[in-house]
Amino acid sequence: MRIAMISDAHGNLHGLDAVLADLDQNGPYDEVIYGGDFAFRGAFPSEVIDRIRERGYRAVRGNTDEFLVEMAREGDYQLSNTEESQRHTPALQLFDRWALDRMTSDQVDYLADLPLRIDIVGPDSARLTIAHATPWSAHVTVLPEAPEADARRMLDEPRAACTAYGHIHHQYRRSVGNGLLTSVGSVGAPMDGDWRAAYVVLTNEGQGWDVEFRRVPYDIEAAQASLLASTLPEREAIAAALRSATR
Repeated sequence: MRIAMISDAHGNLHGLDAVLADLDQNGPYDEVIYGGDFAFRGAFPSEVIDRIRERGYRAVRGNTDEFLVEMAREGDYQLSNTEESQRHTPALQLFDRWALDRMTSDQVDYLADLPLRIDIVGPDSARLTIAHATPWSAHVTVLPEAPEADARRMLDEPRAACTAYGHIHHQYRRSVGNGLLTSVGSVGAPMDGDWRAAYVVLTNEGQGWDVEFRRVPYDIEAAQASLLASTLPEREAIAAALRSATR
């Protein structure tokens, strides 16, 4: 079984299109799954959502997807387990409003209906769980150096042999007992010093899950130009961060 997971495009259509072309070139896959955070803080919020839907890929919802739905529905939406410190500040809500002004109500409904996680059973009956941040919340942050108890919960909660997630915009793998915990990186806004779009291929040949990290160059100058030509708040800083691949 061969599963590709892509995540965190954040409105970067140039990065997403490069990854989709790479997927087409290096397939086939049993499935491609999108890991959430479609639209927030990028020049092409609506177009990124459309790309994933046009492909028919299954997806999970990200933390910024939940905030967009909450704003669009004026609070009439239940966020997954969220602490007050994880909520968007008024400054970040400017990005939410900018994205929503370019999205349709149908796109908002699509984000609202996405599941928190997707489970896939491999040929050896080992479960792969895919989530945005954790299997129980789109907002909790689990870093590569997280305490062992937190890392184990990522596998134990869904009873998974492998849990793959996005959210932190870094690629890494970590053995947790007999299981595998991996973060897939970001298609549109890497934060590990490498500006190239990131995704992973998860494979199971009957002896458990393994992960292959992939990086794809794209036309970053065109992506920066699109940002600078937009009215997105803080567009100069966002454009510069695309190249530096830092927060």
